[in-house]
Amino acid sequence: MSRGSAAAVRLLALLICLSCGNGLHWKIYNQSGRGGTLSHPNSLVRQKREWRIPPAFVREEEDNSYRNPIAKFPAVALSITFLVSLGLDLQRDHATFSSTFISTKKNVDRTGAKLEEPIDLPVRVLDINDNPPVFSHEVFVGSIEELSETGTIVMRLNATDADEPNNLNSKIAFRIISQSPSSAFSMNKDTGEVQVAAINLDRETQSSYSLVVEGKDRDGAADGNSASCSLEIKILDVNDNLPVLESHAFEGSVEENKANVEIMRLKVFDKDEEFSDNWLANFSFVSGNEGGYFRIVTDNRTNEGILTLVKALNYEEMQSLNLGIVVTNKAEFHKSIKKSYKAQTIPIKISVIDVREGPVFPGGRKIIEASESLRISEVIGQYQAIDEDTGKAAVRIKYIKGRDPANWITINSQTGEIQLAKNLDYESAYVVNGTYTFTMLGVTTDLPTKTVTGTVVIEVKDENDNCPIIENPAQTVCSDAKFVDVTASDMDSYPNSAPFSFSVIDEPVGTAKNWRIASRNVIPLLLLLCPCGSGAKKGFAAIPDCSEEMLRKWNSEGAAPEEKAGFP
Repeated sequence: MSRGSAAAVRLLALLICLSCGNGLHWKIYNQSGRGGTLSHPNSLVRQKREWRIPPAFVREEEDNSYRNPIAKFPAVALSITFLVSLGLDLQRDHATFSSTFISTKKNVDRTGAKLEEPIDLPVRVLDINDNPPVFSHEVFVGSIEELSETGTIVMRLNATDADEPNNLNSKIAFRIISQSPSSAFSMNKDTGEVQVAAINLDRETQSSYSLVVEGKDRDGAADGNSASCSLEIKILDVNDNLPVLESHAFEGSVEENKANVEIMRLKVFDKDEEFSDNWLANFSFVSGNEGGYFRIVTDNRTNEGILTLVKALNYEEMQSLNLGIVVTNKAEFHKSIKKSYKAQTIPIKISVIDVREGPVFPGGRKIIEASESLRISEVIGQYQAIDEDTGKAAVRIKYIKGRDPANWITINSQTGEIQLAKNLDYESAYVVNGTYTFTMLGVTTDLPTKTVTGTVVIEVKDENDNCPIIENPAQTVCSDAKFVDVTASDMDSYPNSAPFSFSVIDEPVGTAKNWRIASRNVIPLLLLLCPCGSGAKKGFAAIPDCSEEMLRKWNSEGAAPEEKAGFP
C-alpha cells in the first residue's frame, strides 16, 4: 500500500458486545461506499440490503491465531479482515471474555463518506470442560425412619458446574462410591436423590450410616471432572418392639390400715430408643381394682411401673386381692406389629398383712338412762373397748375416767363399769337439755401402749324432788284491796313443775271462805296456720278459739292428716 494511501487510512469504529450464546460481535463500518462479499467458513447471506453473517467459532483457553483470518469481507475496492490473537477464557460465573483483539485494514474514502452500514460478526467461544462439579455442602446430614419402604427418598444433594449450561460439560452424574456398613441406600444418577434400597432398616441393629458420594460432569464419563462429599444418615426409631415385663406374674403384700404406700416396682424391657415414647411403658388395670385401692404409674427414668396403695385396706374385710394389668407403650405401636399384637394380662396378687390394732370403743359413744334418784355407788352401765381383729372385748386393757365436769362418776378399771360417785341432779348446771356427758379412756397394758377414748352421755331422768316455792311468801295489802298476786316456782321440769295448784290455809278457821283463788295474766296459746306451696295466699290464718282443729301437713311441715293430732 502507498504512503499516500496509508495516510488516508482511517481506523474503523469497532463495537464489541456480548450476544446470546456467549459470542463476540464486531461492528465494522465500511466507508468506501462500495459493495463487496465476506469470506467466511459459512456463506454470507444478504438480507434487506444488510449482510447477515454466521458466527465465527473460537475455543476458550486456546491460541486461536492459527485460525486467522476468522472472517474476511471484501467490500467493493477494499478488504476487511478479522483476526484473533492469544487465548479466550470463557468464565461462566462472570460471563466475561478476556485477552482478545481485532486487526482491520482498508482504504479510506478521501471524502470520509460512509461506504457501508455496520456489519455484525458474531464470534462464538466454544466451552471446554475446565470446571469440576461443586457440592453445596461438604457433609450432608439426613434422617429416615427405620422400616421405611424401598424407594423412600432420604435427601437430595445439590451440586453445580460452572461450565456452559445445558452442555455435556456441566451435566453431573451422581453415584455412591462407598457406604458403611452395608448397601442400604441407592442414588438417582440424574437427580442426586438418595433413596432407601433395603426395606430392613433396623435402628436397633444399626442407628446411622456414613456414605461418600461422587459427582462427575460429562454425565459421568471417564474424562469428566469429579468432586465428592460425605453423607451422614441417622435412622429414626419407630415403635416396632413390644414392651416385656421381667416376670409373667407378681406377688406383693401390704399392711392393713395404711394408705399411699408403694407396694412394688414392675421392671419393663423395651428395645426401642431409650426415654422416647416408643420406649416408655404405659400400664392399665383390667381387673381387681374396681374399688380404686391401687394406682400404677411409670417412672420415666427407669421405665418401671410403680404400684401404690392409695386407700387403706382392712384385713378383717379382705385378706388378699388379685389384680390384672396390661402394659403397652406411650406411643402407638408401629404398623409392622400392630396387627399381630395381643394384650396379655399380667396377674398380681396382693396379700393384706394383719396388724395388731388398738382397742376401740364400739360406736365411739354410749348413751345411758339414769334417774336422779339412784344411790351413790350404784352401777348405771358398762362401756368396754373391743378388739377389732376379733370383735370381742379387749384384753390387757385398763379403763380410767377422762373428763368428768361434776365429778359424779367412777370407773371400774378392770370391767369398765360406770358407777355413781355422787347423786345425779337434773337441776344441776352441768346437765344440759337433760343430759350429762363425760369421757372414759381405755389404755392397753402392752408396749407400746395405745389409748382409745369413748364418750358416755347420761340421760338424767327428772324426779319430783323439789317442792314449789312461793316467791313472795309475805305481802302487805290494804284493807280495801280486791286481790293479792301470789306466784310460785319449781326447780323440777314438766310435769313435776307448773302448772301449780293453789289453796288458802284455813287458819284461823273461817279464813278460807273469805278468799277465792283465780288465775290472772294467763296467756292463751295462739296457733297460726301458714299456707305453703304453689298458689298459697300470703299471710297467716288464725285457728278459731274453742274449736278442735287438726294440724295438716303442708310440704314437710306438721303431721299428716291421718294422725289426727288434735288441740283442744
